[in-house]
This record gives sequence, structure tokens and C-alpha cells, in this order.
Amino acid sequence: MVEQCTVLEVKVIKGHGTTIDVVLVNCVLHEGDQIVGPIVTTIRALLTPHPMKELRVKGTYVHHKEIKAAQGIKITAQGLEHAIAGTALHVTEPDDDIEAMKEQAMEDMESVLSRIDKSGEGVYVQASTLGSLEALLEFLKSPAVKILVSGIGIGPVHKKDIFNVRPSTFKFTERFL
Repeated sequence: MVEQCTVLEVKVIKGHGTTIDVVLVNCVLHEGDQIVGPIVTTIRALLTPHPMKELRVKGTYVHHKEIKAAQGIKITAQGLEHAIAGTALHVTEPDDDIEAMKEQAMEDMESVLSRIDKSGEGVYVQASTLGSLEALLEFLKSPAVKILVSGIGIGPVHKKDIFNVRPSTFKFTERFL
């Protein structure tokens, strides 16, 4: 389980569906490899931008059968809409225990979820990546700020996120005035 890559961004690209931008670390990826993180999926395509172009810029991509570390690439596969920016993905070997690998990948998420107040009081925090969410949660729980967090989200803010946030009660606003 030495081979890994880190998810930078999860986004929908017209013609490719949901893709993930990753940075390879000590890794060789092949089309058809199975990757495990918070998600388990098989790589459908490995894409890089044309030379002297950025990964973030829309356009055509160069298709690869194999990519070696260390570089930024775009991966297409099934189920990537559930990938989480900031988490690690590992390439599986035939004798690897996929469930154990998935549990290890979820430990980062569980450490973040443990910081949420289960009483329902507090603010809802949304961040683009797991790392930025962790930093924001640390700031909110610092002695200088001490703001309770009732819920979290990772990724862009959508209409459903707005509807999931309950209006603050009078008791809640009194507490922080």
C-alpha cells in the first residue's frame, strides 16, 4: 500500500463526467487499476493537459495508458462524485484487503466528524477540501473564537446545502451575543 495519490479537486467535465484531479506520490497508475480511498473504483482514463497547459484550464487532454509519479493528472472512473478533495487514494494489489484500505482512508474523515457538536447547536461549515475544513474547524474551536459546529460539508455550496441548514433559534443567538 505504498503507492498513492492525493485528490486535489472533484469536478464534472463535459464529455468525461465526474473527474478527479490528483497529484501522484510514489506511484505508477495504469488504466484499469483499482483505486481505494473513501471510494473504491477502477480507473477508466488517465488524462493530462497538453504540454505547457494547466490542468485546471478546460480543453482537450492527452490520454495515457500509464503515468508515473510525480505529476498532476485527471482521472475518470465510475463513482467519482463521492470522492473527497484532500483525501488519499491507494492503488490496490491482488492480495490487498480492500475493506481494510477503505477503513484506513476513512480515518481522516472520522477525525473531522468527531469535532461536530451532536446537540444541533452551532454553525454549518462548508469548505472546498478536507484540509481546509480541518483548518477552519481548528480555528472555530480555538479559545479566542469558541464557536460550536453543528454540521460540515466538503465541496461547492449547492442549493441542497442551504436547505439542510436550520435557522438559528433565539436560544442559540443569545449564547453568542
